[in-house]
Amino acid sequence: MKILHSINTLPTGWYVGATRFTRILAVHAEKLHDVCVWKRVKRIARWMGRKGMKATFFVYPFRAQVASGDITDRVQMLAALGHEIGQHTHFYAGAKIDKPEKDNDLSEANIVHCLRRDFVTLEQIGFPPKGFTAGAWLVNGMVLDTLVELGFAYDCSARFPNARGMVNSPYHRWLRSPQLYANAQDRLLCLPTVCSLGEWFKWGRQVSADGSVPYQLTYLHDYDLLSLRNYLLLWVFLNFTREQCFVSAEMLADRIREKEVR
Repeated sequence: MKILHSINTLPTGWYVGATRFTRILAVHAEKLHDVCVWKRVKRIARWMGRKGMKATFFVYPFRAQVASGDITDRVQMLAALGHEIGQHTHFYAGAKIDKPEKDNDLSEANIVHCLRRDFVTLEQIGFPPKGFTAGAWLVNGMVLDTLVELGFAYDCSARFPNARGMVNSPYHRWLRSPQLYANAQDRLLCLPTVCSLGEWFKWGRQVSADGSVPYQLTYLHDYDLLSLRNYLLLWVFLNFTREQCFVSAEMLADRIREKEVR
C-alpha cells in the first residue's frame, strides 16, 4: 500500500455558508427493499431534490437479493432526483448477513467476490458506481486494489479521528485529510468520512476534514430513519444546513482530482 500525498488544493471560494464547509450527506442504503424504510428515504430524497441538495446513496444491493426484493425502480428514482448512487458492501460469509449468524470473511477471495458481485448488480441497474464505502469500515490493501481494478474514483471507508479515539485494527483507516492510494494500475482518492448524524449533534458541527478547502461528510444508515428520533434529527440537520453547499461525494472527488499534484 502506498500513499502518495495529502490533497489540500481546491478552487478557492468553493464554499457556501457561514461555517465554510462543503457538505456531503452519505446514506448507507442497506434496506431500500423495506417498505417502511423506503417511505422515509423517498420523502427525504424528494425534499432534497426540490431544494437542489444532492446526497450520495451508497447502496448495498445484496441484502435485497437475499430478501428476494427488487430495488431497481427505487435506485433509479433516487438517481432521477439528482442523487449519486455509490456502492456499499459488507464482506459477510455467504448469505448469512443478519445477527446472530452473520460473520465477516476477510479472505482475499471473499473480498473480491463481494465487491464484484455488488458492482455488477448496480451496473445492471444502470449505475456503475464511482464511489464506495465499506460495511463496518473494513478496508485493507485488497479492498483498495479491487476498487482500483473495478474503476472506482474514490473511497470513503476511512474515518476522521473522533472524540472517542481510534480503534487499532489493520482493517480500519483513520485520515484527517484526503489522500491518494496508488498501485501499478491506477490511483484512488480516499475521502475520510467525518462523522455520523448523531455525532454531528454531539461534536461534529464545526469539524471538517483538513486541507485548504474543508469539507464535512456526514453519514447515516437508511434503516436509522425507522427511529422517529433519528428521522426528526435528520430533518433538523437538513433545515439547519440547507443554506450551505450540499454536493455529492463524486462532485467533491472530481474537484479535488482537478487540482491534485501530478
